[in-house]
Amino acid sequence: MIAKKLAGSICCLLLLAACSAEQEASTTTEPLEPARPESSTQTDTATETGGAQRQAFFGDLHVHSSWSLDSYVNFNPVDPHLAYRFAQGEEVTIAGNRRLQLSRPLDFAAVTDHAEYFGELTLCLDEQFEQYQLPLCADIRNEQQARKVVTRVYKNLIIRDVTSAAPQREEALCGEQGVYCEEQARNMWQKIIKVADTYNRPGEFTTFVAYEWTGNTDFHNMHRNVIFKSNQVPDLPISHFDANTAGALWRQLDQNCQPPCEALAIPHNSNQSKGWQLPTLVSLEDAQLRSELEPLVEIIQGKGGSECQFGVGSADEYCNFDLLEQRRVCAEGEDEAATGCARICADENESGNCIHKNIYYRNALKDGLRLDKKLGVNPYQFGVIGSTDTHNGTPGATDENNFMGLFGAEDGTAERRARIPEIKSFKPPRLHSASGLAGVWAEENTRESIFAAMKRKETFATSGTRIVLRFFAGWGFDDEIDERRDMARQSYAEGVPMGSDLPPAEENAKPGFVFWAMKAVDGAPLQRIQMVKGWMQDGETRELSFDLACSDGLEPDPESGRCPDNGATVDLSNCEISNNSGATEIKGRWRDEDFDPTQPAFYYIRVLENPSCRWSTWDAIREDTPLLEDVPPMIQERAWSSPVWYKPG
Repeated sequence: MIAKKLAGSICCLLLLAACSAEQEASTTTEPLEPARPESSTQTDTATETGGAQRQAFFGDLHVHSSWSLDSYVNFNPVDPHLAYRFAQGEEVTIAGNRRLQLSRPLDFAAVTDHAEYFGELTLCLDEQFEQYQLPLCADIRNEQQARKVVTRVYKNLIIRDVTSAAPQREEALCGEQGVYCEEQARNMWQKIIKVADTYNRPGEFTTFVAYEWTGNTDFHNMHRNVIFKSNQVPDLPISHFDANTAGALWRQLDQNCQPPCEALAIPHNSNQSKGWQLPTLVSLEDAQLRSELEPLVEIIQGKGGSECQFGVGSADEYCNFDLLEQRRVCAEGEDEAATGCARICADENESGNCIHKNIYYRNALKDGLRLDKKLGVNPYQFGVIGSTDTHNGTPGATDENNFMGLFGAEDGTAERRARIPEIKSFKPPRLHSASGLAGVWAEENTRESIFAAMKRKETFATSGTRIVLRFFAGWGFDDEIDERRDMARQSYAEGVPMGSDLPPAEENAKPGFVFWAMKAVDGAPLQRIQMVKGWMQDGETRELSFDLACSDGLEPDPESGRCPDNGATVDLSNCEISNNSGATEIKGRWRDEDFDPTQPAFYYIRVLENPSCRWSTWDAIREDTPLLEDVPPMIQERAWSSPVWYKPG
């Protein structure tokens, strides 16, 4: 019933074709010209009349260079200097003597090398240190034993703690209590700060001092990228050796990063956390610290999507996008061993053949509503970004038609990307994604402005394409706000942007929403904009997703809440897409007629392009090989807004 009600209100309040022509949700199909051809930045024409002067900037906040141990052992030659030059449009040589260049530069980037092995890598690569002669160091430098080195480094160094106890450094390499490695890590950290400062050019290109805290316990990923607002930072990054839990990381950041130091931590790959990164049970102290220090989460990256999965707390058929976990959910009574399906885990501590609902962002948003009611604070009030997690030192390398893998020599050829099997919990490269990018709405391209946008969660994520997306909520938007040239200014004046809380509800008011999306300059046309709503009712969390607006003059079906097929096609022999369907721009408004002011809720939007070729299909065409059977030949690139939240009272 609620789906029918919501879909019905869309037709009227979006004012689609069923209403008067002057009041239709707007879609356009004319070719889009970039606002600044030399850069990725696109500006909202609605801001030209003044008021909301924020622009959309694109970046990558998850990049590993040759200064990360797991990148070095895959023979990546790109250091942070080259990584930042690549982000600004320079061509670089990556592992395998391959040349790569962005089709368009980024606006901002952060090299986030693993803090855990700054000292170890320095000692193993510099002949002046006696540790250089150790067998482990010799193996790390041995290009003839790549597979052996990768396996040993991952097993013995990166993931060596199989309990909740703190991991220990290699004493033969680091000395008693890790003193030698800590000293060299301190020196490496100073180099990282200097490199970031060298390439930071306020108003043109922004860099952030950053690193990755690589928390891993028995293959339960708890990783965070730590991003600093300025070069006023602690004298040593807090690694997993110093803080072996996320809570310990937050407490040390809170203690060691005092003003003028400011930091935020961004969790990533919750899809590989086995439920540990977004647990159901949270203490009040951890909830408060997380709410302060983790305003964002990485919803998409090279190791797959973490939004949601059909059957794992969601009945949304568009959830199954770039899932690294390929197993479907078992039907009732189905034999798991015989079919290879997976059941849903009962809790985050369970192991074995099951899928944890806690690994997905949308389920965490719903848990946040419940925890807020219980604790008085919502630890999962996350905005979203995307990033690459590239280990090639190539921020923003997300073009499907020129994807060269994520891990240097490990997946550095089309054959290796297609054929490497799964090794324990490391998924095969053919399942990896050419994703993603972080979008922010900021006044200017500077550290201060972009960091402020991230803190207030006025951010969006894309799967790698540069869709521009805006989303507002409020109680009193006028009926023609989406048709006004000053739409953004009025939306800020009358409502709140994505990432915000709605102010208290006015009596008998229904929340209204304004949305706007523009296709990427070099991307496929837009096909649809969707709404995702989650709420709490009678002590239970619920969700609903439906299409807000369709391209090509189509309307959402009142029964299903979905747009009809717009006829977009892809020729898999050459990856040509149809150019007679889809939209350059889609915008409109919607009001939630089913809103209940006693129920906490969140809302976010998702934008889908027409289908296009996946990177593996481009590989197959170039190599003249058959398409892979266990990955889709096409994808629908997309973007997600950060949510808007409503809290009763």
